[in-house]
Amino acid sequence: MAQQLPHSSAWLAFRRPLLVAVVFGCAVSLMTSGRLSLRLAAPATLYWSFVPLLEIAGLAAVWPWKRSPVSFARAIDLFFAGNTPWSLWLCAFAAVWAFFPPARVFAWTGNPWPWYASALAAGLWCGCLDFRFFRAICGRTRALACRDLAVQRAIAWTGGVAWFMGVAAWQVLAARFGL
Repeated sequence: MAQQLPHSSAWLAFRRPLLVAVVFGCAVSLMTSGRLSLRLAAPATLYWSFVPLLEIAGLAAVWPWKRSPVSFARAIDLFFAGNTPWSLWLCAFAAVWAFFPPARVFAWTGNPWPWYASALAAGLWCGCLDFRFFRAICGRTRALACRDLAVQRAIAWTGGVAWFMGVAAWQVLAARFGL
């Protein structure tokens, strides 16, 4: 009978957020070169690591620290299981860019609504999974689970937009004010 080795809490907290960052890195590599390249995937993984870090920050803001039977490391691991729909969507999107000529893909973007609809479906699926996480793991009522989900998303998305667009915003402001 095989004996299961206990996971260290650091690895437990790290493994799924790392997977999310690696999926981003691999998707960037596929979309830019049509193949997986460590030269492209590794730096993209590092750059996009802000996404899981901000998600963890948002989760920490709403986590019931004193009355949870689950460790925060385990909670991170369980929470990031809810990123599966986004990861699948991103893999499909990257596959389209990897397996079809860019001219054809650009022609398809003339009607972006299928991409928007599929992204919306993935986002709603993730939202449902995260809502269930707050209900089941945190033991929240429906109202409190909705609040926790909104706060977690607000922290993660506001930080993500600031991180992603910060450099561009600075350049636009500097040009506008002659800096």
